[in-house]
Amino acid sequence: MTDQREEMVSALQDEVLSEMAETFFAARKAVDDEMELFRSREDELRRAAQRALCRAGWLADLLTGPDMAGQLWHALGVPVDFMRLAGGTDACPHRDVPFAWTRSGRYEKLLLEVYEDTWRAFDCYVNGAAATVPGRPGKVRRLGYRRYRQWAAEINRMVDKANSDHSPSCVLGMARSLDVEGQEKLKVAGSGMEGYSCALDATLALPRLDEDVPQLPDLPELPPPAEAARSLRALARRIWNERRDRAAEAMARVEQAQE
Repeated sequence: MTDQREEMVSALQDEVLSEMAETFFAARKAVDDEMELFRSREDELRRAAQRALCRAGWLADLLTGPDMAGQLWHALGVPVDFMRLAGGTDACPHRDVPFAWTRSGRYEKLLLEVYEDTWRAFDCYVNGAAATVPGRPGKVRRLGYRRYRQWAAEINRMVDKANSDHSPSCVLGMARSLDVEGQEKLKVAGSGMEGYSCALDATLALPRLDEDVPQLPDLPELPPPAEAARSLRALARRIWNERRDRAAEAMARVEQAQE
């Protein structure tokens, strides 16, 4: 009878230990999988940021320089810090110059269209691109920079919970508590987890993510084209009056790219 009881106790201990191990490693694997998916989206967002900055650089070129571009962003209430990240226009896809009866009219329309391209690229990066999903009605937003930062915070909450609820010292302590005979021997020998648990947890703790995501630029959200149109038209007319040669050269570069 005693042997049967010991076998049942041993089997129960094995089952509890197995379940504890599965829970411990499952919690860590869930965090690892989420982090791997998180990092896999970084390159996609970086390319979206490059497209947005490229178009901002192209818009600044059409505005005849960063000084006029800065005036536009100030007029629209947009922080101008991002302008230092904007690149040149070489890698930007060029478009047809819209038709108008005058050169100034063509310049103004082109400026409006390039701003719309820039706004769309910034919106895609900041908020995510709208896309259709098979089997789901309407459109949904793909991942954008803002949601990416929220995702980092959510992963860190998963990390904190895994480190707190499934710490190595807690799991080992529970495992040792099941071994009554072993516990007695450790007490006699003066051994235990005291003094080791903090070091063990610190060494094996899951790392947190940097929620600031410094490797990706924090670009502003631009006003929609309809809201920016009045400021754009006024600035286009002013530039054409004050810097006609430079504006015409910028537009000519667009026309040459069509050939």
